[in-house]
Amino acid sequence: MSKIDSRAFRHSLGKFATGVTVVTCTNKEGEPRGITANSFSSVSLEPPLVLWNIAKVSNSLKSFLSADYFAINVLGASQKALSAHFARSDHTLFDNIPFALSEHGSPLLPDVLASFECRTNQVHECGDHHIIIGEVIRYSAAEGDPLLFFSARYRELQ
Repeated sequence: MSKIDSRAFRHSLGKFATGVTVVTCTNKEGEPRGITANSFSSVSLEPPLVLWNIAKVSNSLKSFLSADYFAINVLGASQKALSAHFARSDHTLFDNIPFALSEHGSPLLPDVLASFECRTNQVHECGDHHIIIGEVIRYSAAEGDPLLFFSARYRELQ
């Protein structure tokens, strides 16, 4: 098998439009953690399962791998700044960011299009990422346009 040009591969992957989420959890010390992710996908309706991916180099990796619960916050079109904020790699990401804690301690962001509170079901190590599968235990949805990411840029519905 020939070596893949990782830059060209990433460019090709960017041709698949995705929504943007902020995945959140609380670490073992009770501190909130969050990370922007566009790798969110549904897995199963029965039982209700979703998945997302986290890079092995993420500063929040240990927090998410040890979390029993996490939340996926689906961002709306007006939340580009929130996406950019949680795309940074430092651990002070919740400074000045409003949130509420779910019953199981996962940070829930206000005014998102949808939220999925999940119990960690499975974690798979795969390449340079971990795939985290969660069983959805509570969810909500609102009306509005999604924040979209395509070809390395935020996009809007026309």
